Amino acid sequence: MPLSFHWKDCAETLRRLDAESKLILEPKGRFFESERVRVRPPLVFPIAASSKSLCDFVAALPEEPGHHSVILMQAGTVSLGRFAGALPLATKRLKRYVVRGKGRAQPLHLKTKGKSRYGSRLRLQNARKLLVETNQKLNEWELEFGPADRVYYSCPVRLWPSLLETTPGPPFDKTSRLVRIPLDLPRPTIEVLLRTYRSLEYGRIEGQDGG
Repeated sequence: MPLSFHWKDCAETLRRLDAESKLILEPKGRFFESERVRVRPPLVFPIAASSKSLCDFVAALPEEPGHHSVILMQAGTVSLGRFAGALPLATKRLKRYVVRGKGRAQPLHLKTKGKSRYGSRLRLQNARKLLVETNQKLNEWELEFGPADRVYYSCPVRLWPSLLETTPGPPFDKTSRLVRIPLDLPRPTIEVLLRTYRSLEYGRIEGQDGG
């Protein structure tokens, strides 16, 4: 099994592994590797495009994670969090009835089957309201806490563009500060939100030394 390390130990861990087996940056900038190991830094410390080597990355490491927003979305349910220094500043769960009896979210159903009666119109209205409420809360936190350094998100592919195109829009655009959470998550609750953020605090060591 891969070994993990906390963000507080990131610089020390990378220096030790580099001394044992020279680490180089993977061409796409996703991780560091040698013939023996592959090292993925904690997602709260993503590898910047300006980093060309492990030395660059370690030199640029902050003392602690900055201000982060976390967005977990599934049909009808959204959990939001705002963090600073890896500590939660605020959390919010939003929920609306948007899923049909067979489990298909109404906006997707309309794309494939067309509009139906009152129930579907209500679900579609609720889906739109949920996106508006999500962006309103994100904008409130932006005013209260200042801009987030990064936005971590987990969202169905078809739903994410709708959030970006909703009015009011979110306090970020399609390219700035966005980091997709590479995890399969259950229906988002506050507990899931907090557990997910904790997972972003850990890096991974893979390979002969890491499983």
